Amino acid sequence: MKKHVSAIVYGGLDGIITTFAVVAGSVGGNVSNIVIIILGFSNLLADGFSMGAGAYLSATSDNNQSKSKALAAGIATFISFNVFGLIPLGAYLITNALIHDKAIAFPIAFVIVGVSLALLGWVKANLSEQKVRTEILRTLSDHVLSHSYYFSGKGRHLVWFF
Repeated sequence: MKKHVSAIVYGGLDGIITTFAVVAGSVGGNVSNIVIIILGFSNLLADGFSMGAGAYLSATSDNNQSKSKALAAGIATFISFNVFGLIPLGAYLITNALIHDKAIAFPIAFVIVGVSLALLGWVKANLSEQKVRTEILRTLSDHVLSHSYYFSGKGRHLVWFF
Protein backbone atom coordinates (compact mmCIF):
# COMPACT_ATOMS: atom_id res chain seq x y z
CA MET A 1 0.00 0.00 0.00
CA LYS A 2 2.86 2.38 0.69
CA LYS A 3 3.80 2.45 -2.97
CA HIS A 4 0.29 3.68 -3.80
CA VAL A 5 0.03 6.37 -1.10
CA SER A 6 -0.13 9.15 -3.70
CA ALA A 7 -2.99 7.47 -5.59
CA ILE A 8 -4.84 6.68 -2.35
CA VAL A 9 -4.61 10.26 -1.06
CA TYR A 10 -5.40 11.76 -4.47
CA GLY A 11 -8.46 9.57 -4.99
CA GLY A 12 -9.63 9.78 -1.38
CA LEU A 13 -9.42 13.54 -1.12
CA ASP A 14 -11.21 14.09 -4.39
CA GLY A 15 -13.80 11.47 -3.47
CA ILE A 16 -14.63 13.19 -0.19
CA ILE A 17 -14.62 16.73 -1.55
CA THR A 18 -16.51 16.21 -4.83
CA THR A 19 -19.12 13.89 -3.33
CA PHE A 20 -19.69 16.30 -0.47
CA ALA A 21 -20.01 19.11 -3.01
CA VAL A 22 -22.76 17.16 -4.78
CA VAL A 23 -24.57 16.46 -1.50
CA ALA A 24 -24.16 20.00 -0.16
CA GLY A 25 -25.22 21.67 -3.40
CA SER A 26 -28.22 19.37 -3.61
CA VAL A 27 -29.27 20.08 -0.04
CA GLY A 28 -28.74 23.80 -0.63
CA GLY A 29 -30.90 23.54 -3.77
CA ASN A 30 -33.56 21.77 -1.70
CA VAL A 31 -33.80 18.74 -3.99
CA SER A 32 -35.40 15.49 -2.87
CA ASN A 33 -33.43 12.74 -1.17
CA ILE A 34 -33.89 10.40 -4.14
CA VAL A 35 -32.21 12.98 -6.38
CA ILE A 36 -29.37 13.32 -3.86
CA ILE A 37 -28.94 9.52 -3.89
CA ILE A 38 -28.92 9.39 -7.70
CA LEU A 39 -26.51 12.32 -8.04
CA GLY A 40 -24.27 11.02 -5.27
CA PHE A 41 -23.88 7.51 -6.66
CA SER A 42 -23.56 8.82 -10.22
CA ASN A 43 -20.74 11.05 -9.01
CA LEU A 44 -19.03 8.16 -7.24
CA LEU A 45 -19.03 5.94 -10.31
CA ALA A 46 -18.38 8.49 -13.04
CA ASP A 47 -15.86 10.66 -11.24
CA GLY A 48 -14.19 7.65 -9.64
CA PHE A 49 -13.73 6.05 -13.05
CA SER A 50 -12.48 9.34 -14.49
CA MET A 51 -9.97 9.75 -11.65
CA GLY A 52 -8.76 6.17 -11.99
CA ALA A 53 -8.39 6.47 -15.76
CA GLY A 54 -6.60 9.79 -15.33
CA ALA A 55 -4.17 8.28 -12.83
CA TYR A 56 -3.49 5.39 -15.21
CA LEU A 57 -2.99 7.65 -18.24
CA SER A 58 -0.80 10.02 -16.25
CA ALA A 59 1.35 7.15 -15.00
CA THR A 60 1.73 5.68 -18.50
CA SER A 61 3.09 9.01 -19.72
CA ASP A 62 6.09 8.43 -17.46
CA ASN A 63 8.55 6.32 -19.45
CA ASN A 64 9.95 4.84 -16.24
CA GLN A 65 6.55 3.47 -15.16
CA SER A 66 5.49 -0.03 -16.19
CA LYS A 67 1.94 -0.55 -17.44
CA SER A 68 1.16 -2.88 -14.54
CA LYS A 69 2.26 -0.21 -12.01
CA ALA A 70 0.23 2.39 -13.90
CA LEU A 71 -2.81 0.11 -13.82
CA ALA A 72 -2.32 -0.46 -10.08
CA ALA A 73 -2.19 3.32 -9.53
CA GLY A 74 -5.42 3.75 -11.53
CA ILE A 75 -7.18 1.00 -9.58
CA ALA A 76 -5.94 2.39 -6.24
CA THR A 77 -7.24 5.84 -7.19
CA PHE A 78 -10.64 4.46 -8.24
CA ILE A 79 -11.06 2.37 -5.09
CA SER A 80 -9.89 5.17 -2.80
CA PHE A 81 -12.21 7.67 -4.50
CA ASN A 82 -15.19 5.38 -3.99
CA VAL A 83 -14.37 4.26 -0.44
CA PHE A 84 -13.71 7.76 0.88
CA GLY A 85 -16.36 9.33 -1.38
CA LEU A 86 -19.02 7.07 0.07
CA ILE A 87 -18.48 8.63 3.49
CA PRO A 88 -20.13 12.04 2.83
CA LEU A 89 -22.98 10.49 0.86
CA GLY A 90 -23.57 7.79 3.46
CA ALA A 91 -23.24 10.24 6.34
CA TYR A 92 -25.92 12.52 4.92
CA LEU A 93 -28.29 9.70 3.95
CA ILE A 94 -28.01 7.88 7.27
CA THR A 95 -28.37 11.01 9.42
CA ASN A 96 -31.26 12.26 7.30
CA ALA A 97 -33.00 8.86 7.50
CA LEU A 98 -32.64 8.83 11.29
CA ILE A 99 -33.50 12.46 11.93
CA HIS A 100 -35.85 13.24 8.98
CA ASP A 101 -34.79 16.86 8.96
CA LYS A 102 -32.28 18.16 6.40
CA ALA A 103 -31.58 21.22 8.54
CA ILE A 104 -30.18 18.98 11.28
CA ALA A 105 -28.86 16.08 9.17
CA PHE A 106 -26.70 18.26 6.94
CA PRO A 107 -24.61 19.85 9.75
CA ILE A 108 -24.06 16.39 11.24
CA ALA A 109 -22.91 15.13 7.83
CA PHE A 110 -20.62 18.18 7.58
CA VAL A 111 -18.92 17.15 10.83
CA ILE A 112 -18.62 13.53 9.67
CA VAL A 113 -16.96 14.76 6.46
CA GLY A 114 -14.44 16.64 8.60
CA VAL A 115 -13.73 13.44 10.50
CA SER A 116 -13.30 11.54 7.22
CA LEU A 117 -10.80 14.13 6.00
CA ALA A 118 -8.91 13.78 9.27
CA LEU A 119 -8.97 10.00 8.76
CA LEU A 120 -7.51 10.43 5.28
CA GLY A 121 -4.79 12.66 6.76
CA TRP A 122 -4.03 9.95 9.31
CA VAL A 123 -3.84 7.31 6.56
CA LYS A 124 -1.51 9.56 4.56
CA ALA A 125 0.72 10.20 7.56
CA ASN A 126 1.03 6.52 8.38
CA LEU A 127 1.64 5.35 4.81
CA SER A 128 4.14 8.09 4.04
CA GLU A 129 5.73 8.17 7.52
CA GLN A 130 4.96 11.87 7.97
CA LYS A 131 3.79 13.74 11.06
CA VAL A 132 0.18 12.83 11.82
CA ARG A 133 -0.83 16.31 13.04
CA THR A 134 0.57 18.02 9.95
CA GLU A 135 -1.13 15.65 7.52
CA ILE A 136 -4.49 15.86 9.29
CA LEU A 137 -4.35 19.66 9.20
CA ARG A 138 -3.45 19.58 5.49
CA THR A 139 -6.44 17.44 4.59
CA LEU A 140 -8.77 19.45 6.83
CA SER A 141 -7.83 22.69 5.08
CA ASP A 142 -10.15 21.77 2.20
CA HIS A 143 -13.04 21.41 4.64
CA VAL A 144 -12.83 25.06 5.66
CA LEU A 145 -14.20 26.18 2.30
CA SER A 146 -16.67 23.35 1.85
CA HIS A 147 -19.55 25.38 3.28
CA SER A 148 -19.54 27.22 -0.06
CA TYR A 149 -20.98 24.12 -1.78
CA TYR A 150 -24.17 24.46 0.21
CA PHE A 151 -24.52 28.14 -0.59
CA SER A 152 -23.83 27.53 -4.28
CA GLY A 153 -26.88 25.25 -4.26
CA LYS A 154 -28.87 28.05 -2.67
CA GLY A 155 -27.73 30.40 -5.42
CA ARG A 156 -26.34 32.82 -2.88
CA HIS A 157 -23.25 34.92 -3.38
CA LEU A 158 -20.47 34.48 -0.91
CA VAL A 159 -18.48 37.36 0.43
CA TRP A 160 -14.93 36.51 1.38
CA PHE A 161 -12.92 38.53 3.83
CA PHE A 162 -9.16 38.18 3.83
